[in-house]
Amino acid sequence: MKIALTDLGSNTVRMSVYDVDEEKKFQMLFSEKQMAGLASYIDKGLLSAEGIDKACQVLQGFQWLLRQFDMTEMKVFATASLRNIDNTGEAVAAIRDRTGLEVDVISGETEARLDYYGAMLDSGIQDGSMFDIGGGSTEIVSVRQGIIQSAQSLPVGSLNLFNRFVTRIWPGRREMEKMERYIRKNLDRASLPEKADQVCGIGGTARAVLKIANAHFGKEADNRILTGKELSETVKILTDRESEARRLILKCCPDRAHTILPGAMMMENVCDKLCAGGLYISKYGVREGYLCHKLLQDGT
Repeated sequence: MKIALTDLGSNTVRMSVYDVDEEKKFQMLFSEKQMAGLASYIDKGLLSAEGIDKACQVLQGFQWLLRQFDMTEMKVFATASLRNIDNTGEAVAAIRDRTGLEVDVISGETEARLDYYGAMLDSGIQDGSMFDIGGGSTEIVSVRQGIIQSAQSLPVGSLNLFNRFVTRIWPGRREMEKMERYIRKNLDRASLPEKADQVCGIGGTARAVLKIANAHFGKEADNRILTGKELSETVKILTDRESEARRLILKCCPDRAHTILPGAMMMENVCDKLCAGGLYISKYGVREGYLCHKLLQDGT
């Protein structure tokens, strides 16, 4: 059985196609993403008609791609891109009318839990914390003995930080200072778990920072471990905005050139609150969690 699953995110829209066997074990066949930047189309709490058009265009492009592989069905879920707006129903209805797709808008807590279920597939963390910095929100999960103790979503992400504070492509010094204060203020307000020896980073921001760190420190491309010192040095390189930062961004994540600095600053602050030891960056996340616990568990 082949399943196409699309995550309609605030910054990135990504479709993954999985091959699932009779025992419900899966293998990813391929993945396609578009940097749609839907959070940039939100004005006064509303996703604009242009933003809805953008979402539909990306989804229709994915539908066309699937037809080339004789696949007709695609499951779609949305995170902060549609849940943190005031016209969610209108946006979902418009997407359904134009694409025939029913979008499942999941809550922040559900997203956090699905992040954990996905990351558990390769991290194996039984005691510790996990975080996922997306374009429009950051999810944080605490687990003890493999049981979720808390799961929450903060309305702070790499793209809405960029939209709120940055006037050009890269933030200036004063903009970074304002961003830093805003990040710390939101983290101080949150009920965060105590520091843990095992912490797992999930999602595109964490993977992009890891790629940059691996390139800078000369590590293997498949390395998934990042120390606190390495994270701090990586973020310092990025926020210094010198030629080395430009080289690493263009080499490792050119599609995140405008959001990687805000995302890296958020990541460093989150890890400062959560990490007592090392950091593992998972290759899985919310899509795999959704696949295993929302689709396969229901027998879809």
